[in-house]
Amino acid sequence: MSSDKKSITRRQFVKGVSIGALGAGFVMGDLAKNLVFAEESKESAKDINLEYRILGKTGLKVTTIGYGAMRTTEEAVIKKAFELGINYFDTADCYFGGENEKTMGRALKGYRDKVILATKVHNAKKEDMIKSIEKSLTSLNVDVIDIMQLHGVSSAGEVKDSVAIEVLEKCKKDGKIRFAGVTTHQDVPIVVYAAIESKFYDVILLVYHYKSEKDVGEAIDRAGKAGIGIIAMKTQAGGYKTAEMKGLSPHQAALKWVLTNKNVHTTVPSMVNFDQLNENIAVMGKKLTANDISILNRYTASISSVYCTMCSSCNGSCPNGVKVQDINRFLMYYEGYGDYYLGKSNYKSLTTNEVAQVCIDCESCIVKCANGLNIKEKMVRAHSIFA
Repeated sequence: MSSDKKSITRRQFVKGVSIGALGAGFVMGDLAKNLVFAEESKESAKDINLEYRILGKTGLKVTTIGYGAMRTTEEAVIKKAFELGINYFDTADCYFGGENEKTMGRALKGYRDKVILATKVHNAKKEDMIKSIEKSLTSLNVDVIDIMQLHGVSSAGEVKDSVAIEVLEKCKKDGKIRFAGVTTHQDVPIVVYAAIESKFYDVILLVYHYKSEKDVGEAIDRAGKAGIGIIAMKTQAGGYKTAEMKGLSPHQAALKWVLTNKNVHTTVPSMVNFDQLNENIAVMGKKLTANDISILNRYTASISSVYCTMCSSCNGSCPNGVKVQDINRFLMYYEGYGDYYLGKSNYKSLTTNEVAQVCIDCESCIVKCANGLNIKEKMVRAHSIFA
């Protein structure tokens, strides 16, 4: 962090800022008037200020920083998060081949009435979905799951799938789940509007960060008005470590930015150790500052050649069927998160026609990135790493 403690005036800030109106549908004036115009040191977890929001029509009171357990293997980190006050915990039946739910269940044993548990089920045949939900109940060692989410949807058809809705509705009536939701990495506005139209879902877990397109923020605002609870993931734009950042972390600034949108009720940043937990939990109740914006601007410049914002503009544009956006996300798991296993396991889940093998010999890539990424270069790199 800079040692220069000089404050910055509102006029100087507004003149120099390059981030702020991006994403949530905020206008610069609305965002700027809520900023603290002074440089601050890194937020410390020593003085945790728990902050809560109501998760839409569920009525659940959730901490604005939740726990994303996708990459967590240590029960002690999950347990510590609970002890520090986090009450929203997110996992999935597919994380670590089902072991992640078991880890969560062991870590939170004895605390069931004090936490909100969210997990996921893939769209499949009716009997397979029911078996998956029952397996999650066993793995988590609970009688009821607070939020069961239809995992990884990317189209209105998937959101409104009659079989999926029937299964989730039945599980509600049978007392196996309390609320139903969807999760999405792609075409977020399409999924959000379909969920609103369905009048069925209680929550949506979606990709949202300071580089998100304006239409994502607008969709979130619409969902908020419809009473749908919003949980934000991928909040820290990959978390890449770059020489240009000179040791500065963008994580706290990125989380603060997401939480400036009051229609985002909680977030689920991935946390695998105590340092990450302490860094993230310290953000609760803290204002986005001019210095945070400066850090995000600097981070943007340092990752501009590698980071896929998941805007979905490239979806379906490869004539060979390569899953470009998905593969970019898997590459981020490796390059940003430093998690080779997560990147490779996801890549291996693609079909032969969806992987980037064909990109190696493609003479002219027609897929264009809205943010200027070299798609062929990234696809070839991903295949060389994960194949």
